[in-house]
Amino acid sequence: MAPGVVGGASQFFLNPPESSPAFILADAGIDVFLLNYRGTTYGKRHITLQPRNNKFWQFTLDELAKYDAPAAINKVLAVTGKKSLYWIGHSQGTAVGFMTLADNPKYNRKVKALFQLGPAGTSGYAKGMMRFAFLAFKNIKPLVDLYRIALGSHEIIFGQDSVYISLCEFSPFNVSGVCEHGIYSLFDSLTISLNATQESELFADEHSGTSTWILLHWAQMAARQTVEHMDHNPIINLVRYGQETPPPYNYTNINVPVYLFWSKDDWMTTAEEIEHIILKMLRKEIVKGGREIPRYSHADFIEATDCADMVFNPISEIIRKQEIGMCDLYE
Repeated sequence: MAPGVVGGASQFFLNPPESSPAFILADAGIDVFLLNYRGTTYGKRHITLQPRNNKFWQFTLDELAKYDAPAAINKVLAVTGKKSLYWIGHSQGTAVGFMTLADNPKYNRKVKALFQLGPAGTSGYAKGMMRFAFLAFKNIKPLVDLYRIALGSHEIIFGQDSVYISLCEFSPFNVSGVCEHGIYSLFDSLTISLNATQESELFADEHSGTSTWILLHWAQMAARQTVEHMDHNPIINLVRYGQETPPPYNYTNINVPVYLFWSKDDWMTTAEEIEHIILKMLRKEIVKGGREIPRYSHADFIEATDCADMVFNPISEIIRKQEIGMCDLYE
């Protein structure tokens, strides 16, 4: 299971067991492994670099797809002795899954299916504050390039010890979740399914951290409406890619069943993004099913109190059928 941007594996078990994705799948008899990307709370170990070193944070979505995801897949298969597994991604985790199979076609043999929750394309159709941020990227790109060249990359922390403490813990307006609701509504539609009694804990603990380059990579793709590799500069691009411009990811290389779970009320990965970006990049025959979940926000796919019935019980049923050779189209 692969989490979203600035997210860690804890996103999948913050709820009580009956509504925590990891426990729901485990109770269905499925072996569950959770991915922590580099830079997250539990992803800061490196053979030669320390997190205080600027070079540690010089990674983009390209590195997650080229190194992190393949390493995780290989580890799971080594532990289980199996030849392939199922990938369940949320938000950025969906993009990393797509990118991994697109750039490393041999991993199509190691993945049985992609279950994509709130599937992310370029984020160019995002709503709320994220849209304003991505639009601003076009106007400040010269400053962004100067930052990357002169300063490199840095950690961005969104966890308990930073955003929550500074903005909500001591806020006079933090009554009955007012503070959390206010911040949350800047980035996504307000949830109707989240467990309100746990809202403060979820708000503080669901976020981990990442590098500034990850966010710049997303901003680049949103501004250009293209799922592509990171645009460093013509010289570095020539060394990395053999051309002066970053190549797009070729999703036609993906050759495994894909199941999409989405909502019209998701501000981060919208219905327009699925229609105009993701479905146009994928070959039609591999998209085996889609499920629209009414009134779900972006976080609801993994944190809603009814996510078992709406998301993970259907996923476990598809897996069960596929494992016995009876995989049907899920609608």
